[in-house]
Amino acid sequence: MGVDEGLTPIMQRWIAIGVVAMMLFLGGGWFSYRIYKQHRPHPVWVPLPINPELPVARRDQIINGLKEKLSKHELLIQVSKDVGLMKKWHLASDEEGARKIGERLSVKAGDADTPQGKVPAIHIRVEGNFKESPVTGEIVMRLMDDVWLILGVNPPQKKGS
Repeated sequence: MGVDEGLTPIMQRWIAIGVVAMMLFLGGGWFSYRIYKQHRPHPVWVPLPINPELPVARRDQIINGLKEKLSKHELLIQVSKDVGLMKKWHLASDEEGARKIGERLSVKAGDADTPQGKVPAIHIRVEGNFKESPVTGEIVMRLMDDVWLILGVNPPQKKGS
């Protein structure tokens, strides 16, 4: 009796079951974490620096005007068409895309980092999650074309142009 015979077949089975269970547990945890990361909030916005000496009432007036004009249904339908939201978000129509953009769009006061330091800014923002960030980035950049027209300002030169 004092001789160690090694692992018995029953013990080997329990070890194999334990290894498989651990692999499934770790794989499920990795998959869950990956899904969690893709669905975290990830808003995309463009800050428009404004004159620090601009009165707060005038800044609020500009923000309200931008929000009102950018929220027009016809404009949002055109943005949906230009970005191709029907295909990218699997929507039934561009009207539905316009509704979704309208729900996610916000124009708020904030600040922006510039070479001169922090300055007041107007933030044109579209809410979304991490997985959608490329599309929400396209939406914001398309909306910026309209922002320049609304403000009557020449847009800055695009990189590579």
